[in-house]
Parts: sequence; C-alpha cells; structure tokens
Amino acid sequence: MRQTSRFLNNPAAVAAMVTRFSKENREAGTSYATVRDYCESVDLLPEITPTDGDLKNVQRPWALKAILSRMPPPARLLEIGGGEPIVSGLLAELGYDVTLVDPYDGFGNGPTDYQRYVEHFPKVKIVREYFRPGMNAFPSKSFDAIFSVSVLEHIPAESVAPCFEAMEEFLRPGGASIHCFDFILQGRGEMDDRPMAKTILSAQSRLAGAPAPEPFEALLERLNADVETFYLSPQGHHHWRGGRPYEEFPFRKVVSIQTIAFLPRS
Repeated sequence: MRQTSRFLNNPAAVAAMVTRFSKENREAGTSYATVRDYCESVDLLPEITPTDGDLKNVQRPWALKAILSRMPPPARLLEIGGGEPIVSGLLAELGYDVTLVDPYDGFGNGPTDYQRYVEHFPKVKIVREYFRPGMNAFPSKSFDAIFSVSVLEHIPAESVAPCFEAMEEFLRPGGASIHCFDFILQGRGEMDDRPMAKTILSAQSRLAGAPAPEPFEALLERLNADVETFYLSPQGHHHWRGGRPYEEFPFRKVVSIQTIAFLPRS
C-alpha cells in the first residue's frame, strides 16, 4: 500500500492557514531570517518547523508565508531543487497547483529519493530535470511564482544567470521570484559566499528590472547589528558536518538571506 505524506487533517485547518497568512503583506526586496519569524512559525506552522536548529527550519516556513501573503490558491507555483517536497507538499494541500523541478542526482549533497517522493507527495508534480531555459516540461509564462529554499547558493556561479533567465521565461508577467539561501557570514567559506550572494541578488534585480533597494553591504550591517538575526545553531552545524572530522568542517556563522522580486507586467 502506497504511503502518502499529509500535513493537514481537515479543511478547516487549510482555510485557517490561508486566511492567517494572506493578511500579511511581505514586501519585495531583500531581508534576512529572524528569531521572531522563526518563533511565529513554530507556534503557527509546526507541521514544517522543527526545532533541531537547522537553517531550513526558518527558511521553509518563510517561503510558505511569503507565497501565501502574495497570491492566494489556486495559483500555479514552481519550486526549484526542492528535494523532499515539504514546502511544495503543504502548498499543494492548501490548494495551490505545484510543480517541483529537481534532478535528484545527489549534486551538492542533495537527495536522490525521487521515487519515494513521487509516492509520498502525489499532489506535487515532480519533474526530474535541472531547471533551465527552454525546458519542454511546461510552456513559457505559465507560473505565478517560482521559489527555492537553500538551493541557489549550491549551483555553480556560472549557472546563476541561466537559472534566472529560465525564471523570466516561465514566470507570468507580474509573477513572483521568491528565494532564501544560506550565507556564511563568518568562518570557512565566507570569502566564496559573498560574491555568490551578490551574483544571486544582482540576477534577482535584473529580473525585476530595478536596482536593489539596499546595497548588500548595508544589509550585512543591519543583520550584524540585529539581535533578532537567526543563525545556524551548533546542533544544526553538527547535522551539516555529516560525520566528518570537526577539523574538516569547523563551525561557521551562517544566516539566511531572503529575497522577493516581481517580473514586470509589460
């Protein structure tokens, strides 16, 4: 017997979640994850907000709330590189038309359990490919929003521009580009993450056809000074370490950068 994953048990829970977060208006622009937002998610979205200290515990519910605040179901959504369709699965239960594109080839320590996810999340249409321009799996201008959770920082820098070109191709005019990604603020890897973050945010600005409302360095100053900034915990780092010797993977200060932009309507 095929086992399916469900997050919500009744229509009233679906209606309550949609109503609660559709009242918020998450503005376009770039921000960072906060403890306040995480605590709200633990209280109101326990289905997708574990408490084991991982960065995805704040990223997944942020993405869901960002989508709910900008467009009601049954909007058509595309998730890039979602791995296990936790956010997509809950969005599908909320009435959205959700497609997930992921090669499931293990790249960047990503998952390979394609068949298991197809069986467990039957409401999510899973396309086993890399997201790229010219895909034949769906027509151009067919999605109201394209989103990702902890994905863009893992793709090669030279693939960022084609990835955003594909977003422009498959987003409808006025559609939303919603992403959160890991950023090493201090520690091993910080010198690589800074130019990568700037590359991602520059591509997001080009998609929107407008300059970023805040320089990246100003954003870093804000999050460094903010007591509410959410950081990867030691427990989360231990999980990321994956059994490697600590000397090979020492602790680093990691935050989540969050960005929302809209494709021009004309």
